[in-house]
Amino acid sequence: MQLHDLAAAEASALEAALSASFDKLTRAASADAEKQIAAARAEAQKKVDAAVAERTSLAAALEEEKRQRAQAEKQVKEHSAAQAFADAARREAEAARDKEAAAREEEATLRASAERDLASAREQIRDRDREHARALKQAETAQKQAETAQKQAEAALKHAEAAQQDAEKTQAEQLRAEKARLAKNALQPLDHLRTAFDRFRSVETIDDVLRVLLESMATEFPRVAVFDVNAHRLEVSRHAGFDGHDMSKVVVPLTMQSPLTRAVKDGKVQGLTARELTETTRALVGGSPAFVLVLPVPIRGQVRAVLYADDSGQSQAEASSPERRVRVAEILLWHTVPLLTRLAFDEEAMAEFREYAASIVNDLESVYVADSGKHKANDLRKRLQLNLQYAKRRFAERMQSEGAAAARLLDEQLAAAIERKGETPFGKDLAAVAS
Repeated sequence: MQLHDLAAAEASALEAALSASFDKLTRAASADAEKQIAAARAEAQKKVDAAVAERTSLAAALEEEKRQRAQAEKQVKEHSAAQAFADAARREAEAARDKEAAAREEEATLRASAERDLASAREQIRDRDREHARALKQAETAQKQAETAQKQAEAALKHAEAAQQDAEKTQAEQLRAEKARLAKNALQPLDHLRTAFDRFRSVETIDDVLRVLLESMATEFPRVAVFDVNAHRLEVSRHAGFDGHDMSKVVVPLTMQSPLTRAVKDGKVQGLTARELTETTRALVGGSPAFVLVLPVPIRGQVRAVLYADDSGQSQAEASSPERRVRVAEILLWHTVPLLTRLAFDEEAMAEFREYAASIVNDLESVYVADSGKHKANDLRKRLQLNLQYAKRRFAERMQSEGAAAARLLDEQLAAAIERKGETPFGKDLAAVAS
């Protein structure tokens, strides 16, 4: 599977997860809004029902009051009839004054009692009128409260609908932003790899390759270091990002138990979490990494260097996944190993060519010394010039297919000999004819 296929699969999976989360949030918000509206409506209906019940009770009280008022009026009428009867009795029984006086006294008592009952009935009617007015006012207040509650419920519904629309808009914007971020993150390692491959085209030495490898890994990790395998130990040759920690003094004996030495012995890429690091390794590199990558760099089948990289000091939001980092490192290593192998062969060939150029200079010196006792100074210098021209021509013919770097080796050896033997007759004559 290609990297862009993996990135597309990860983006699709994240999109599906975000869509499911959005649907769940939308359903929860709708359910909460419906519950709030139903509760508000139920409370308002309850208040209206209570007001209606109280109004019904007040109507029954008014009917009772009317009945009592009719009874009082009936009593007044009966009292008037009694008074008329008393008057007739007085006319009929004027002789019986004692009985008449008693009747009048009784009449006065009945009248006073009737008046008291009437006053009491009127007071009760006024009290009930006040209670009825108060009840009507309470009913109107309850009605207004119910209307207010209904308006609040409608406002809550509108607010919930607006909140749901805002949530949908926010989720859509977040989804678009996440898609854009995933697309950018998916292409970022490809851009880094393309840049690294372009830089690898211009390298000429193994040191150049290791430098480009370190700088390319630094696009994925905040801290990167290259350990060279020297005899029986590992020494830091170059590093990046280890601020505040002196890596130039770090030396790791191959006998030490460490992921670095294990990479030299096993030749395997190692991805380690913080718990898998030994205390010795922690002390060597410092920092507080959560993920460490150890990358052996083989040259012609033998590990010649170890690349160490970690995410110390990097936040979780800034860090890419360990899987992506391991894949980028492996791709860089796959591209680097053949290049290192070719450069190793080239360096061996260059060493042979350098020895050949040095032998030519030695032969020129040997012939010059042999001729120095047979020829004069001018003739000796001319012979040296002819021998040098012949040597340069033969060397150029042999180096014709080996490149410009090989063709310059004889000139380098001549310059070194002139500097080294500049005070001798050979050095002076060689400087004269070489120029």
